[in-house]
Amino acid sequence: MILNGRVGQVLGPFDANVDLLAEGGAISDFTPEASAPIIEKLGIQTDVGNLIEINGVQIKIGKTGIYELDNRVAIKSLKFPNGANADTIIDFVY
Repeated sequence: MILNGRVGQVLGPFDANVDLLAEGGAISDFTPEASAPIIEKLGIQTDVGNLIEINGVQIKIGKTGIYELDNRVAIKSLKFPNGANADTIIDFVY
């Protein structure tokens, strides 16, 4: 985990269906909000075709291997339904 002010980065691997924002998740320990941190920007780099699940909505990673959210979003959960390998990177601003 790299954290600089309100910018953070977590690196894979990530286990299948583990909520990264839930208590004990890879991101939860580094954000000050006790529940549902407000993520202002989110960038995920992972394998093409991998699935991510944000607030219960599954999204398939496209041909670039990158998914970005630039809007302020109240993310309550963030999972990889099939897991993600060690090359996966999640950058976030909160």
